[in-house]
Amino acid sequence: MTTALGATPRTRERPLPVAGSALAAVVVVVGWVAYRHWAFPHLVAQVVGWAFVADRGWLVNLVEAMLLCVPYAVALLVTARSPGRGSAAALLALATGTYLWGLYQLFSTYVWDDGRAGPTSIRVYTWAELLVVAVLVPLAWGVARRRGRAWVAGLVVAPVVAAVLRELQLHWVWWREHVALDLHSYHWTVVAMLYVAPFVLGALACWLVEVATRRTPEIESSA
Repeated sequence: MTTALGATPRTRERPLPVAGSALAAVVVVVGWVAYRHWAFPHLVAQVVGWAFVADRGWLVNLVEAMLLCVPYAVALLVTARSPGRGSAAALLALATGTYLWGLYQLFSTYVWDDGRAGPTSIRVYTWAELLVVAVLVPLAWGVARRRGRAWVAGLVVAPVVAAVLRELQLHWVWWREHVALDLHSYHWTVVAMLYVAPFVLGALACWLVEVATRRTPEIESSA
């Protein structure tokens, strides 16, 4: 079998049926929520208990950010269509953690250095965290799973959903008390609403855009 002159050999990609791909996505989402709720606090407490880490505030923050993103990076490596895609997606996941850490360091060092965090600075920090993460997380999934380039248009869904859910949480008491269950402390439903739901809907939108713009129907290995 011959290869056309000048053609670049493609990396072999793993095809997955829609059902298998959907199951993988569900496992990633449910697994991360469970990890964030049960395992993450214990891991952070263990690592922060080390004197070398505890004595360095910036390192404590970095550990927390990385522990949030490393499981997702590993999941991307496992579920990606090819090792190259998986590596790129995992790097994006770790970059998300680095962004979270850098954003907090920036505000805590240069904006909140006097110990007083005003409502405006808190609002700017919250939105900068929420919207950028809402884009980067489904982007990493898209790099690992999607084909072509059109799917990138679907990424706009995630930050829009995140913004709407944030506004509902801020301004609608019924939503806070009955849906998000925001009890002014950590609760898994708050994380699921603000971070996981935008990822799920954004990733789904990217897949739908890919399917709608694909020239040949190969939906069996697409999700």
